[in-house]
Amino acid sequence: MTDTPDTLADLLDRANHDPDTGLRAALDSVQGQPHPRVAAIAAHLSAAKRDLWTRIAAATGTPVPPDDAGLSRLSDWEVSAAQALPAHTLNVTVPTADPDAAGGEPPMTVAALIRLNATLTGSRAAQIRRLAQQPRLA
Repeated sequence: MTDTPDTLADLLDRANHDPDTGLRAALDSVQGQPHPRVAAIAAHLSAAKRDLWTRIAAATGTPVPPDDAGLSRLSDWEVSAAQALPAHTLNVTVPTADPDAAGGEPPMTVAALIRLNATLTGSRAAQIRRLAQQPRLA
C-alpha cells in the first residue's frame, strides 16, 4: 500500500480514536484514582507527538501543533494535519531530534515518522488500558 495523506490520517485516526483500541478509549477506561504511570505515559506521548509534528512542520513548511493543545486536542489536530499534508511532502526526510547524539536515530521520511507515531500511540494506549485494569489500593 502506498502512503497518501488520507491513508496516514486514517492510520492516526484509528490509533487515536478506535472505540476498542484507540488512545481516547484507553484514557476513558481509567476510572477513579489512576495508576501514577498513566499521567507519565500521557505526558510522554503528548511531548512526543508535539516534537514529531514540530519537526515535520520545519521540514515541510506546514503548521506546527497549537501550543495550548492537550493530548486529546493534539490527537484530533494531528489527524487533520496529516490529511492536509501535500502528497509530495511524505517523502521529505526529517532529521532526528538530536542528530549529533550518540546512538541517534537516522533521519526518516515524513510518512515513516507518522507511521511510527501511530505505532507509539497504539502501544501507549495498550499500556494505559493495562494500567486502568489494575486495582488501586489507598
